[in-house]
Amino acid sequence: MSSIPQTDNKIRPVKSNGNLAAALGPEQFAAFPQKSDRILQIAGLLQTTLNVEEILTQFGNEIQSSVPHEHLNYVYEKTNLNFVIGKRARHSCTYQLSINNSQLGILSLTRHKKFTESEIKELEYLICAIHYPLRNALLYQEAVNAAHKDPLTGIGNRAAMSTTLHREIELAFRHNRSLGVIMMDVDHFKNVNDKFGHSTGDFLLQSLVECAEKSVRISDRMFRYGGEEFVIVLPETDETGVLRLAKRIRRRVEKLESIIDKQTIAITVSLGITTLHPSDDEKTFLGRADEALYRAKRDGRNCIRIVN
Repeated sequence: MSSIPQTDNKIRPVKSNGNLAAALGPEQFAAFPQKSDRILQIAGLLQTTLNVEEILTQFGNEIQSSVPHEHLNYVYEKTNLNFVIGKRARHSCTYQLSINNSQLGILSLTRHKKFTESEIKELEYLICAIHYPLRNALLYQEAVNAAHKDPLTGIGNRAAMSTTLHREIELAFRHNRSLGVIMMDVDHFKNVNDKFGHSTGDFLLQSLVECAEKSVRISDRMFRYGGEEFVIVLPETDETGVLRLAKRIRRRVEKLESIIDKQTIAITVSLGITTLHPSDDEKTFLGRADEALYRAKRDGRNCIRIVN
């Protein structure tokens, strides 16, 4: 017979608009075995996916009949995840979730009518079902994120870029939105590595990324395409907007100076830009940006070229 694992999976109330609720651990749960079947049923449903948003949506649907609510909010600060269903209401029940001292984030339900004590107690039992599916999904997501991150600069790698670009192209076509891309290459970077060493080159790439990220919007995504080459994906941005951002990045990088072993090292970048065409796929879209970058390098570097 299946049973709830006896680890320290707990919920700790953060606030509930005056409805106080005790922390629930396995020792409290064991006193109410009649709840186990429902907990295991929900947990089984939640374990069919490793998508955090799907788990939270399914959980909200499953408990709706027992604890009616109009809004669900889940926050996991480690990955800046803030998932919301519905519109926030006045009365809330909010809990910090954890397993074996590992924090799983904060879950909150709200509604216009005050939660009763019996509903709060029921909710605390039902939340037991989400601990392990949520923990597994978070670990999976962290592993995926790590696999898609460039270890030197901390931005997305080429695999992450491909995934993002594919999604943004689909969204642009579906919603009839513009989409821009910048391909950027550090000028004469091999000379820097040969003269100052690869550790200095690595430091300059990190400085470059930090400088460029200060120029982009929150919705823009920057990726290391390979070596000293980078790609910036710009959702809902037309040619004018892409060119404006490219100019800003070029100027800021040109002014960037790094002092290493009492030597001042300056770098410049060449940039190629384009915008999405109705007939484009990922290959043709990036291909035009790559052609524009080639023209910028051919025309003397430290400049911007456009291929329409």
